[in-house]
Amino acid sequence: MATHIQNLQTFLRGDTGRFSWRQFVREQLLSSWWKTLWLLLLAYVTFRVVAGQLAAAPVTTGIILLAWFVLVGITAISGALNRHTSLTFWLSKNLFSSITGVLISLVIVLLLLAGVRGFIGWAFVRASFSTDPEVAKQELSQWENPGANWGAVIDNLRNLFVFRFPQEQDWRLWLLVLWNVLLFVPSTFVYSREVYRRSRLRRTLTILWLITPFIAYVLLVGVGSSGPLVRLNPDIAWGGFLLTVIAAAFGIIASFPLGVMLALGRRSQIRGVPGWLVWLVVVPLTLYLLVTQTIPGLRSAVGLGQQLIALWPLLLPISAFLFMRYYRGNVVALLSTLYIEVVRGVPLITVLFMSIILFPIFLPPGMEVLSTWRVLAAVAFFAAAYLAENIRGGLQSIPKGQYEAADALGLGTARKYRLIIMPQALRAVIPAIVGQFIGLFKDTTLVETVGLIEFLGVANLISAQTDWLGVRREPYVFIALVYFIINFMMATYSRRLERRLGVGER
Repeated sequence: MATHIQNLQTFLRGDTGRFSWRQFVREQLLSSWWKTLWLLLLAYVTFRVVAGQLAAAPVTTGIILLAWFVLVGITAISGALNRHTSLTFWLSKNLFSSITGVLISLVIVLLLLAGVRGFIGWAFVRASFSTDPEVAKQELSQWENPGANWGAVIDNLRNLFVFRFPQEQDWRLWLLVLWNVLLFVPSTFVYSREVYRRSRLRRTLTILWLITPFIAYVLLVGVGSSGPLVRLNPDIAWGGFLLTVIAAAFGIIASFPLGVMLALGRRSQIRGVPGWLVWLVVVPLTLYLLVTQTIPGLRSAVGLGQQLIALWPLLLPISAFLFMRYYRGNVVALLSTLYIEVVRGVPLITVLFMSIILFPIFLPPGMEVLSTWRVLAAVAFFAAAYLAENIRGGLQSIPKGQYEAADALGLGTARKYRLIIMPQALRAVIPAIVGQFIGLFKDTTLVETVGLIEFLGVANLISAQTDWLGVRREPYVFIALVYFIINFMMATYSRRLERRLGVGER
């Protein structure tokens, strides 16, 4: 390519020399057999895609081809003359850097065009927006290939967002939304300006954000059996998008401090249990269990399996050895590690079923905890295990000199981690933490498996309604769009926060 550009430069400038097609073909097409084969295959795919799109949409495809040829020509001439504009420089660097890039860019543009054209035709051109099922059927029947039946979504918008929340209490939801908007708007300005770092306004906003969960609880649950804030049963009143947001928000808020504690606990250097005390307890206990459990078990055992089960007390000295060998008596690190590895070793759906089925077994007689609270706790505890590993990765990236500098300044452990270590660790793992939050937001769809009707669960109910029987794609597309918007907002804020904090910069 370099030779081609040089020769073209001399040709366009009128200098001595001429362009050599033989040399161009030798460098770009025949330099190796695999490159020639790849270009032939890519050219064939490009030809088939272009031919197919010309048959389906000749006018639009023709315009795309004309624009593509013009851009390729302008980019090549600009490169030959070394007179790039911002547009041609970007094109030459990202799209038209080689013959492969030129062909692939054309194929991608045409395929995207085909996808967008097909979606617009299904979602708008051949679609029906009537909430009357009979009218919707008539509108769709006039098309050979009917489009979307958005009436099912429009007719069930309230079910999708709040489901069974009492309609006369909707003002609570609007008040909560208004409260968060009134806090969010000034927060985007105040928290991004260094001048407000120690201002009274910033401290006030921080306090208001801290009390927001309590305000949300009062509005969403209530405080009494009568009055405007009548108490609601979350198992009945919460559903749809409302339950999804509550589960995700609670999981994010509750899992973060728990994840920080688990990360610090796994890295703890506490030597709490001396070795002599461990063996003083383990040895007598093992001997006692061998006499009372193992020997009678071996006598009555039938088969190798039962014999091995009877030897379970021998696991105690083995566990004690591993505990002293790898943890040096550090109970905090051991418990943190066990929690993280056990929770990470099972899927979220298992944790949810355990919260519904096994948790009531450990409650005192007569005590009952609502399924919603158990599910929310399960989501938070599950997310904390993954979040702890992300934070631990950030802690491990901090140079040892930072710890030594904090110790040299005479800072205590709490102030050292609060002022020096944790800000740097969290800054380094912002992408991982936000990715975990996005994954948690999507994982809330699994609460449907334990009887709670969240956003996706309502879509399943819509397709089972008599009026909209069989309408499945439209609710799923709508839900996917809502999920995408929210996740995109979180990702955008993450990138903005990374730029402001200089993540990845040296």
